[in-house]
Amino acid sequence: MTANNWRWLATHCLLATGLLSSPLGVRAQQAAPQNSQLTHYRQQYPGTAAVILDYRQDLTVEVVRDSVQVVARHHYDLLHLAEQSTGYARDQVYSSHFNRLQSVEAYSLVPDGKSTRKLKVREFRDKFDIRPGVFFDDARQVSFTFPAVAPGVRTVTDYTVRHPDARFVVPFQLGSYLPTCHAELAITLPRAARLSYKLFHVAPGSVTFTRQDKGNTTTYRWVAENLPAAPRDDDAPAGAWHQPHIVYLIEEVPVAGKPRKLLAGVNELYTMYAGFVANTDEPPRPALKRVVDSLVAGATSPDERARKIYHWVQQHVRYIAFENGLRGFVPSTANKVFADRYGDCKDMANLTHQMCQVAGLPSYLAWIGTRDLPYRYEELATPGVNNHMIAAYESAPGKYVFLDATGRYTSFGMPTSMIQGKEALLGIDATHFRVATVPVVPAAENQSVDISTVQLDGNGLKGTGTRTLTGFVRERTAHALDGLDKMRESRQMQQLLERGNNKFSLATYQVGNLTDADKPLQLSYSYHLQDYVQRLDDEIYVNLNLEKPLANDRIDANTRRLPRTNDFASTNHTRTALEIPADYEVASLPPAVAVQDSLASYTIRYERQGNRVVQDCEVTIHYLLLPPTAFAHWNQLIGQLTAAYQQTVVLKRKKA
Repeated sequence: MTANNWRWLATHCLLATGLLSSPLGVRAQQAAPQNSQLTHYRQQYPGTAAVILDYRQDLTVEVVRDSVQVVARHHYDLLHLAEQSTGYARDQVYSSHFNRLQSVEAYSLVPDGKSTRKLKVREFRDKFDIRPGVFFDDARQVSFTFPAVAPGVRTVTDYTVRHPDARFVVPFQLGSYLPTCHAELAITLPRAARLSYKLFHVAPGSVTFTRQDKGNTTTYRWVAENLPAAPRDDDAPAGAWHQPHIVYLIEEVPVAGKPRKLLAGVNELYTMYAGFVANTDEPPRPALKRVVDSLVAGATSPDERARKIYHWVQQHVRYIAFENGLRGFVPSTANKVFADRYGDCKDMANLTHQMCQVAGLPSYLAWIGTRDLPYRYEELATPGVNNHMIAAYESAPGKYVFLDATGRYTSFGMPTSMIQGKEALLGIDATHFRVATVPVVPAAENQSVDISTVQLDGNGLKGTGTRTLTGFVRERTAHALDGLDKMRESRQMQQLLERGNNKFSLATYQVGNLTDADKPLQLSYSYHLQDYVQRLDDEIYVNLNLEKPLANDRIDANTRRLPRTNDFASTNHTRTALEIPADYEVASLPPAVAVQDSLASYTIRYERQGNRVVQDCEVTIHYLLLPPTAFAHWNQLIGQLTAAYQQTVVLKRKKA
């Protein structure tokens, strides 16, 4: 992924962990004694470990010399309701180049008869916050543990950060995975400044907004009361797709008596991005030019030149995430990435782009958000729209091939699955840009096609076959097999090809075209399957649905509250030929099943072909996001498919 600090900060906000990653402040709760308060909230939220009494951010926009900065005061108060809340005793505050920690105070308020004791946190541990898969990150984590945490205790955190660039403030999350009694955001800025904001997933009437002009300043304030705990479900989209939050943009601020535009629209956003890459376009060094010349020598078309360059970057540059201040937005030069042979998404994009230009191809750097981010440029022109960078090759006027070399096994002409359907901001030159939409790859391009022949082997089966994988299905399987030794590869192949029951045994296999991303991946195999065939008197029952995609994939609509995501649309096609023993004949074949639907389609057909029974099964998943309103219909489709999987072929011994 990208080294985009705005995105990183956004994902390290209130909704990022079981409680929060950036703890927020306290508003005194003095309406009732501690014991009655504990009883009240236990009754209001039965079974809940803790409740957020108050969560507030107070932001002040300041002009410091020639820069527009933001001072953010965070205030957070948590009441512990149950013994299990001790898991929330440890907390942390994050900072980086874009939000510099100024001060932090944390303490516990412990009931002591009719009074309350204040126990301050004495030890704060400061360290770099390096996430898995990131080579370096300038983000720092100050962690601490509250003393004396127990039911009835309140834990309070106050901290202040300074954002040296007002364009990189982060959204305000209206909620947590715990209930929130009071949430409040206040932004104070010069009266002549302009601020815009958007509310996402906020129920009508649930947030109160006020604006107050006082002297030379204006304060915008949003208040929400009694917010329920945010739901959590497996395979749900990122929080920005469903959690209530406020995104605010400081559009314009007077500096030295003149208005300065910050984020007034896509023009200003692109101007900022163009400035980040202005000094990265240096002439190619001889070694880089020689490689490009050798790659494109003999290429018969521009597409072929772009293809060779793209695959060279995929195969020769190792992806390593690196985030360090503005380095999170500024790519290294193509010459440096070429020499180092490693880089993050920005670096790989810039190298791909520069190599295309050396080859005389129309290419552009492109900023884009992954599918974790739901925003469009026309509704929200901030760095929060993007968390990734790629290159775009213009194969024909207005037609683009999106080149994301971080996907090592992605075929030329396909985007990576995580940017399907997203808008890309293409940098045409220093002042001009274009917004283009990445296509969603249809299921027909992401296929697993398995052709096999099986024979009866006692009460089991033995079979041989070939599986051909294309598109994202190919890419996912290639990643699963990448870099494995022979033993681990064998185990992985066993899992990939397993069918029938848990007595499947893979006998032999071969892998073809693993490293050639533009060719289908081919898996050839032979196997044995024990205790699968049912025999009764002179009849044999064989279920040829050896693989059952989506079988029993029902969703519990009573407990699941969030949509379900799917990485990509795909088709699973199997064709299984059962050889009929010489002394048997076909007694009956299951009826054909065919269902066409916008969520999923499937067909299962059986036919006699000479001395074989051939079953052809094709199951297609069409959706990328399944909303709760579609759960009942999905369950109906899955119920019909699961029932069809139970049908068997019946063979009967021939009469003498």
